[in-house]
Amino acid sequence: MKRIYPITLPLILIVLLAQAHEFWLQPGVFFAEMGQVIPIEVLVGEHFNGERSEGKKNRLVQYAHWAVGVKEDLSPSLTEDHYGVVPLKINKPGTHLVGFANTSKYLSMRADSFLLYLREDGLNQIVDLRQERHETQTRSREFYQRCVKTLIQAGPVIVTDKTFSLDTGMPLEIIPVQNPYSIKPGGWLEFSVIFDHKPLANALVRYWTRPISTRKELPDVKPKGLIEEQQRSDAQGRVRFQLRAGQNMVSLVQMVPTTNTKEADWQSYWGSLTFGCR
Repeated sequence: MKRIYPITLPLILIVLLAQAHEFWLQPGVFFAEMGQVIPIEVLVGEHFNGERSEGKKNRLVQYAHWAVGVKEDLSPSLTEDHYGVVPLKINKPGTHLVGFANTSKYLSMRADSFLLYLREDGLNQIVDLRQERHETQTRSREFYQRCVKTLIQAGPVIVTDKTFSLDTGMPLEIIPVQNPYSIKPGGWLEFSVIFDHKPLANALVRYWTRPISTRKELPDVKPKGLIEEQQRSDAQGRVRFQLRAGQNMVSLVQMVPTTNTKEADWQSYWGSLTFGCR
């Protein structure tokens, strides 16, 4: 008979911290009608399933909407002191882009928890660097920043509309090479990963798809039908995935050493792009 040992709280926390820590913009719908008001939430969780972030409004660096060459600041729509829900009114046909970035926040982990986190997100260069620095048993000190976007389509795709490919100026950008809404399920879509305004090679990029459903999932529970695949970006910072019908997200984490080691040793950037496919 196999002996079962109780799982301690620290071990549970290690496992949870090692899992994917996704953060994304979730519109009420990805395919909009003219004049429709779409609620946009900032979500955090596991398995592309989460709950609204309780981040504070005063930590915003950018919360903006682009459509047909016009930029709109969405932060005045936040009436509370947190990210809340932004009501986005669709007044123009075409592809709409919403970009969000916040200030860096401090995070510290036990050495074993940090190692699991690094391995989960494919940050092998940081694992190697900690070994070179003889820091493998040292508690981590990290600043992390979120850089996330979503794309919404109103009406048919306008060929001359390049809103989908805008670089919003965030440190970490995931930019589709083609408009995702011009590609049907089964078609291939290429993405360019940009870090510090340069292509990011060898980054572990995740592509998630979950069915479009009106059923509310429990936070952090893997939704039925969720599919995830991973790919490393090439020397030009490109990845290529075959699209699937449903709600889609492309995400990654990039980490670099900090220049000011008095406060932290690492600075990470957690990026995502969400869009629909049908």
